[in-house]
Amino acid sequence: MTDGEEKKSSLLPDALRDILGRFSYKPENRQYIIFRAILLCVAALLVGFNWYLFERKENYQIGLPAQKTYFALTSSRYEDKAATLELRQRATSRIIAVMVQDEKIASEVTRRLSLMKEGKMSELFNAPLLNIYNKQSAASQKAISEAVSSIGPKLLNESIDRDQQTSLIWKYLKQTSLTQSERNVAFQMLDVIMNPSLQPDNEMLMKLKDDVAAQIPAVIKEIRPGSVLVQKGEVVTPSAARLLASQGYPDAAFPWRHLIFVLGAIVVWSFWPVWIEGGLKEKLSMREWIYVAVVLSVVWTLEVAFARLGGYSMAVLGLTGWLCLTMPVSLSFHVIFGGGVISVILAYGTNPGIVCLGCILSAFAGGVGRIMFLNPPNHRITIWRNLFLLGIALGVVSVCVYWGLDLYVDRNLAFGTALYSAVWATIVVALLPLWENIFDVISPLRLLELSHPSQPLIKRLQMEAPGTYNHVLMVGTLAEAAADKLHMNGLYVKAGAYYHDIGKLKNPQYFVENQRPGKNIHDSLPPELSAKVLISHVKDGLDIAAQTNLPKALRPFIREHHGTTIQKYFYEKAKALGEDVKEEDFRYPGPRPQTRETALVMLADSVEAAVKARNKPFEDDAELVKFIKQVIQSKIDGGQMDDADFTLREIAIIEGAFLDVFRSTYHSREVKDINQIIKEARLKRGDAAPAGEKEDKKGENDDTLR
Repeated sequence: MTDGEEKKSSLLPDALRDILGRFSYKPENRQYIIFRAILLCVAALLVGFNWYLFERKENYQIGLPAQKTYFALTSSRYEDKAATLELRQRATSRIIAVMVQDEKIASEVTRRLSLMKEGKMSELFNAPLLNIYNKQSAASQKAISEAVSSIGPKLLNESIDRDQQTSLIWKYLKQTSLTQSERNVAFQMLDVIMNPSLQPDNEMLMKLKDDVAAQIPAVIKEIRPGSVLVQKGEVVTPSAARLLASQGYPDAAFPWRHLIFVLGAIVVWSFWPVWIEGGLKEKLSMREWIYVAVVLSVVWTLEVAFARLGGYSMAVLGLTGWLCLTMPVSLSFHVIFGGGVISVILAYGTNPGIVCLGCILSAFAGGVGRIMFLNPPNHRITIWRNLFLLGIALGVVSVCVYWGLDLYVDRNLAFGTALYSAVWATIVVALLPLWENIFDVISPLRLLELSHPSQPLIKRLQMEAPGTYNHVLMVGTLAEAAADKLHMNGLYVKAGAYYHDIGKLKNPQYFVENQRPGKNIHDSLPPELSAKVLISHVKDGLDIAAQTNLPKALRPFIREHHGTTIQKYFYEKAKALGEDVKEEDFRYPGPRPQTRETALVMLADSVEAAVKARNKPFEDDAELVKFIKQVIQSKIDGGQMDDADFTLREIAIIEGAFLDVFRSTYHSREVKDINQIIKEARLKRGDAAPAGEKEDKKGENDDTLR
């Protein structure tokens, strides 16, 4: 980086620099890039193949018959442009022409009428008309002249067009006393004088037609959900195509806009789960990010396939089942919500009502799924039942949303909801073992399998290190009891406890729980070597886990169950022998417990070992409680709980859970001799025991209360 670039970057706010850093390439961001690349490729292929195989053949084209009947999905109002145009053309067709009086022409007519009154005929009429007029008698000439002079001004004020002018001339001439021959001469004279008094105005005609058309309101039609937009076989007009597009139906052209929108939505949304994962203590590995991408890809593909079959949108059930069972709860909701919405857009388009429905269903499924699978189910049928019931609940929510948004509700909605809920629940249960084996994710079912005594590593503990086996069983019982009270994943904690000490399989005889009474191999070893052998069981456990493909999720229990504590016994022994020792040589490599689960197993492990090493019974519960508190407090004081967010109240709950387990496990009871019980009962009734009974009954029923 140059000095200028460094200076420029220093001017940026830290928050902005952090955001920009997320967009830049870094080796540690490689899994996020692969995650996005998988989703983008799958989405592009789905859009492309769906168009090539189906949409280009089935979707509508302007000018061609529709391949299917299209129904309205949402209510809307639109302008019927064809009907509006027809009404306006009908109104304007009544206007034939607009005739106007030109002011110059009107003045000319007035001048001619004046000349007519003055008798200046030669300036008005041509020779043939003058000859006809002159051949009339003086009385006829006078009558004709007076009629023309009186009728002319009327025509100038009343006539509109040429035809009306002609009709008015004959009308007024018939009202005079002129003979027919005189009327003919008068008509010809008026026609010359008045022509052309009116002219058509095309510009005014067009303006008038536009004004009349504008006064005709547009024809607005309302579409109700479920109404037929275009019948199968009906030719798709441009207006019908616009209507289908407004309802979200794609045409036969390649959906470039849809593809760009989907890819852009995926890119923008993909930063959301990455940001959420940044706040988790346990980061997802590349394998887990690929798993999330594959699950999303499978769900999107099946959603598109079900949509082709006319199926109801239930793909969010697959996301809910797989992710809530295998991913951190705080992350699964965000992936379910965003992935569910994108699946709806891929399969059903970008109709606002459908997208809104997808958002509501995805949020509902993600939220309910977090609660439903908070306590992990321990049977496949339980998982199937929970997902099926969630699907039914989604169907009820869908009906409410359809009603609220005034969307089209198919009559087969109830049947489709039940059918696809069962189908998706079956798919989730069937593919869950596949995801577990391919991507090394943990589900409740796998945890149950790993906790079973028939598992190879647990069987080895039984045979090769029986003391360690009993120890891990007790640690698992303690940790699970506390986890249940803290509403943690008790099944996960118990499985982690069962495997936390598998490193002792390498040298089981070096650990006190596997040694015979009175024989301790460490008595003949230097304290440094003893500490080294004991500390090495953490590394040995991780090696065994890698060799046996133990799930990655359980390995932190092996690595962190001792944290960075010191082998205090051998450290003090070495110091007592006068050796120059270092604390680090007697300290476990750690790290300290990074999660609540591994911290809980550390506490259970420490308390169980301390109680067993005490070799002296507790007088009462108060002494046991005090002892448990001391062990837990030593871990807190040693800083081993610094990375686990347990509150003081939760520590008290853990102590109470441990106490309950120890009270039920290590309780004692006083067993009296059967003869003594009978004797006490008779004395209570006031009866005397028969002579010699004690001797007769001695040794009888020795095993009655054992």
